[in-house]
Amino acid sequence: MRKLEKNTRRYFVNLFADYILSKFDKSENTIIQVTDCENFVVVNGQTTSSKLVDMDELKTEFINKFKDLMDDIKMQSINLIDIIKYGQDIPEFSKGWIDVNKSLYVEEFDTIYEISISSEFPYGHSLGCGRGMYYYSHYIFNHMYSLLGLNQLFFRYSNQLDENEDYKIKVVSNSKISKSTIESLVLDVFDMDISEFKLKLTNYQFYEDILNPVLDKPYLIQDRLEDVILV
Repeated sequence: MRKLEKNTRRYFVNLFADYILSKFDKSENTIIQVTDCENFVVVNGQTTSSKLVDMDELKTEFINKFKDLMDDIKMQSINLIDIIKYGQDIPEFSKGWIDVNKSLYVEEFDTIYEISISSEFPYGHSLGCGRGMYYYSHYIFNHMYSLLGLNQLFFRYSNQLDENEDYKIKVVSNSKISKSTIESLVLDVFDMDISEFKLKLTNYQFYEDILNPVLDKPYLIQDRLEDVILV
C-alpha cells in the first residue's frame, strides 16, 4: 500500500475513508472513496448495509479526534457531499492481482499538481471488497520472502477452482525458483480461505494501517513457517 506522508491532503482522504468504513460492520461489503476537491469533500461509496451513517455526526467526531491533522492541512471544517448508496448488491471479490511487498508501505511519486485527491485501495475497502485478499496475500508471502529470495512479486489470488480442483492462483516474480514451484508451495500450505482468515482481524481497526504503520499487523503473523518447506 502507498506510504502516506503524515498531515497531507492524501493522508486525510485515505484516513477519512477508513474512518468512515469503521462505522460499518465488518461483515458488510463496503467501498468508500473520499475525494478532496479543496472547497468541498465528496464521499462516494456503496455498501450492502441498510443502516445509514450520520455523516454530520461522523465528520464532527473526526475533526475533534484528528484536530492536529485538520490544523496542518488548514481544514477547520468539512464541507461534505455524501453520495453513499446503501442496501446494494455487492458480491464478495473472489479474485484479483495483488502487488505484494516485503516492505508493506511503498513509496509512490505524486503528480506535480492535483486539483483533487482521492483515497486509494485498500483504504476505504472492506474485507469482502478486496481488502481481505490484499491482507491474505501479504500474509502468505510474509512466510516466504527469504525462502524465495525476493522482496516483491505479483500474486493473483483466486478462490475459484480449475479442472484439477486447484485454486487458480498465479505468481509473477524475479525469483530463481520457478513460478510453478512457488504456486505449488502456496497451495500446499494455504487454503485460500479468507473467511477463516478474517477471524484474525476481528479486533483490528483498519485505519491503524495509516495511523500506526509500525504497529504489528495481525495479517503479517508467521504462524505457518514450519509448513513452508521447499522440497
